[in-house]
Amino acid sequence: MFKKNIIEEVVKKVKTNLLIERKTDELSLKLSRLVVKHFKNKEDLFIEDIYFEKGNDYAVFDLICNFYEDEDLDEPFSIEAAADHEEIEIAITYNPEDFPKSMSDLVSEIKETIEHELEHVEQKNFDEETFDKEEKIDHEDEDFNFKYLTSKIEVPAYVRGLIKRADTKKMTLSKTMDEWARENQKKFKDFKKEWPKVKKMWMKYATEMKKRGLVKKFS
Repeated sequence: MFKKNIIEEVVKKVKTNLLIERKTDELSLKLSRLVVKHFKNKEDLFIEDIYFEKGNDYAVFDLICNFYEDEDLDEPFSIEAAADHEEIEIAITYNPEDFPKSMSDLVSEIKETIEHELEHVEQKNFDEETFDKEEKIDHEDEDFNFKYLTSKIEVPAYVRGLIKRADTKKMTLSKTMDEWARENQKKFKDFKKEWPKVKKMWMKYATEMKKRGLVKKFS
């Protein structure tokens, strides 16, 4: 467990422009490495008061990551994550029989997840008005998954995360998106109809942000 009095030794205070221009992923890299290290040591991770600035404002949040062994899991691992103003929470369930051979895939998805959730931390701390105006989607809506994946909140988060996965695995962003889609195909009501629309929206956003220098370069 990492306490407040040593947090600056683990995650240094982030420069003002770090998460504005996204020209460095120092914070994301440090957090990802810590999650991987604790996974290997089979130790849950808790970091308090991670601090970063944006313009004249700042955010402080905690990171909680728990690991669960499941020998009956029909895939090497599963990651669930959520974020709000003050916390990123990650749960990684894994089948120990698939490790260490699945380690590289886990590392890339951990990096993707950290990037995705950092986007939400930024949204909820620095763009709260836009976030609050986003239409809430009823989980009982039969088109929930499609509406969720194409929402103003989730498009930036998925794009940011998948750019990180593409960079980690040395893949094009398009192929990385298709890889993600294959992994999550069961979530779609009509995969063949819905996925091309989701991908088109994600790629359009990624291309626009790349032109403005607001996301890491990708191929």
